[in-house]
Amino acid sequence: MNIKMLKAAVAGLILSISGFANAGLITTSYGSNNSGSTGGAIYFDLTTNLNNLSITGFDINTSGVSSFNDFQVWLLTGTTSQGNEDSLSWIQVATGSGTGAGLNNATTVTLSNSFFLSSNTLYGFSLVADSSFGHNYTNGSGSNQNYSNTDLSLALGSATNVPFTGQVYSPRVWNGSISYDVPEPSTLAIFALGIMGLAARRFKKQ
Repeated sequence: MNIKMLKAAVAGLILSISGFANAGLITTSYGSNNSGSTGGAIYFDLTTNLNNLSITGFDINTSGVSSFNDFQVWLLTGTTSQGNEDSLSWIQVATGSGTGAGLNNATTVTLSNSFFLSSNTLYGFSLVADSSFGHNYTNGSGSNQNYSNTDLSLALGSATNVPFTGQVYSPRVWNGSISYDVPEPSTLAIFALGIMGLAARRFKKQ
């Protein structure tokens, strides 16, 4: 293999590495002691840390066991959801479908599309239930409202029986999980570039 062929091979390796991602998950609780109306909404804040994230799915808590196809995900960027439940600035970023697994079990929501969150950014989230089910959640106590890992933190939250309007119930702790992807660190790509550089030096000497 000559140096041009080696460079092409390593460049292809770098491109393939750049497409890889690490899967992540954060889970709150499934210990429901309260619930909202069918078609209602729950609100919470998510703050990203050092990495950009791609949100790929949710698990939720509902007593329903029927199929649904109009779960909705709405965002506020750079703004807390708390006190802004009736804001006109919410933007819908995805819908979802699934089949209810029953109370205090994880009901998997398959999203219509993944969506991107920038690093070091606060997002207000609203998850709106399909008209066939309501969210089951936990009353906030102060000690059960914050969850975090190395990629993000959650602050929970509130609920309304009608999305973006009506009486706000707070604190309410959303029960569920968020699945996401994190871009693969560039270490492997840097390593590949190092290999290419060493090989080039070797060919040059020869």
